[in-house]
Amino acid sequence: MHDFKNRVLTFFLLGILLVFILLALIMGNIVHHSVKDKRMAFYKGELSLIEQVLKTEESKLVIMNLLRTASKDLDGEIYVLDKDWNVKYSSDINSPRNMSLFKKENVPNSEKLAQKNENGKLYYTLKKRDETGYIQVVIPEGAAESEERSIWIMMSIGFLICFIIILYVSLKVIHKIVRPVEEATQTAKELAKGNFKARTYEYFGEDIGELNYSLNVLARNLEKMTKSQESQHDRLITLIENMGSGLILIDKNGYINLVNKTFKELFKEHTDYWTGHLFYEVFPYTSIKDIVKETYLTEKKVRRNTVIPIHIDTKHFDVYSAPVMNARGKLKGIVLVFHDITELKKLEQVRKDFVANVSHELKTPITSLKGFAETLLDGAGENEEYRNKFLTIMLNESDRLQALIQDLLDLSKSEQGFHLETQSVDLGALVNDTFEILQPKAEKKGIALSVDISGETVMDGDSPRLKQIVINLVSNSLTYTPAGGRVNVNVEELEDHVKLLIKDTGIGIKESEIPRIFERFYRVDKARSRNSGGTGLGLAIVKHLVEAHHGTIEVQSKPGEGSQFTILFPKKLEL
Repeated sequence: MHDFKNRVLTFFLLGILLVFILLALIMGNIVHHSVKDKRMAFYKGELSLIEQVLKTEESKLVIMNLLRTASKDLDGEIYVLDKDWNVKYSSDINSPRNMSLFKKENVPNSEKLAQKNENGKLYYTLKKRDETGYIQVVIPEGAAESEERSIWIMMSIGFLICFIIILYVSLKVIHKIVRPVEEATQTAKELAKGNFKARTYEYFGEDIGELNYSLNVLARNLEKMTKSQESQHDRLITLIENMGSGLILIDKNGYINLVNKTFKELFKEHTDYWTGHLFYEVFPYTSIKDIVKETYLTEKKVRRNTVIPIHIDTKHFDVYSAPVMNARGKLKGIVLVFHDITELKKLEQVRKDFVANVSHELKTPITSLKGFAETLLDGAGENEEYRNKFLTIMLNESDRLQALIQDLLDLSKSEQGFHLETQSVDLGALVNDTFEILQPKAEKKGIALSVDISGETVMDGDSPRLKQIVINLVSNSLTYTPAGGRVNVNVEELEDHVKLLIKDTGIGIKESEIPRIFERFYRVDKARSRNSGGTGLGLAIVKHLVEAHHGTIEVQSKPGEGSQFTILFPKKLEL
């Protein structure tokens, strides 16, 4: 801004200086001619006066005295010449009678005064009216022009004083004018950089202050608009990034503008480089490309359920594609929303499986009960041997039906949530009590059942529920372990947890089946488990009871090598 101020001041002063120069030239020309004319008139008057005296005075002494007096007044030498240019009288008593510097020249009549500049002197010659000679005054050029120089000096001093005054006033005026402009320009630069908090001083009561006031109003409005826009942008970005569905924005030319965080998490894709690329170049899923293409072609909403393989998983998505139109109804782009319905599909499948399994599990004992009851009614009851055999089978089927119903009730209660009767429980002692219950079953199958307890295994928990966990897991191991195998139960104290480990040498579980073993009615070996009287609900109940105690359960297993269930219970339970 200093450059701007200097440029304004320079142009302003150059203009003033140019005016002064023109004014000086005009006035100098006027002064020069005015002084010259005045000097010519003065010298003519003096010489005419001397001519009149010469006509009436014949005394040489008087004439010489007159000439000397006049020469002092004129600051020069006066000569009276005859018509042949010879000196008759002179104010200088030492002047020669005939001087070569007086050259004959045409001298106008007595009405005019002749002027000649030679050898640094000015010669003013007046021809006598009677044409008998000439009267001449010789003045040094400097003396003759001293008056003009004095005027020039006075004019120069006047011009200099005026220039200084104008310079001072100009500096004040320019500073007063340029300073607000400088401040306004600086504020405008800050606004251009995005600093909408910048303000400039407002010069109230001055016309130039309107600019600064308007600029401040603009800055305040921009700041408000920016804050509002930033707030809306932040809310929109927060909403887009944290919404539960994946979202992609595509412009009218097919270029991807936005991919939200949920999409990246759902599809496990590194989509950072997708932005700015055409969708059909980066989308790895043909079904999604087809949905986008259909939306472009029809400019209508498209909704499809699609199955997409993601790495080793398969997920179900409800894909919603909608065109984004401007005010004139022209397509601006497309928004794609991905709703993950995998869990819903799984729940739907579980529900179907549950209905099918429950129906099947209930059908078998009910069919047995009905069949043997009909047999007894048809006359088999008269035979004591058949009657006792059928009644025993009916009792066993009733027990199986009762166990199934009880497991269903327990599972329903655990899934809906229930209040634990927490107390201090020694898990090691509880396992020992359970050992006494399960030892006969192990001995019957020829399986070695062992218990190992180390450390203080006291924890917060519901004793009956913990016992149910141990019984279900150990019974499950005994069921799937062939004769001659081993089942080891280990209870160990950790820093903040108590670990329960149950390891067997049974048939094991395939890796693909491990994620499903905690589903209701899921069986690794369906034939064996049904024959053993299992309901397929034990592990599902165990999972919910462990989670109710804020614990974690893990499974490690290989087919033919057995299985290992590891549960970590926190010592202190915060409900």
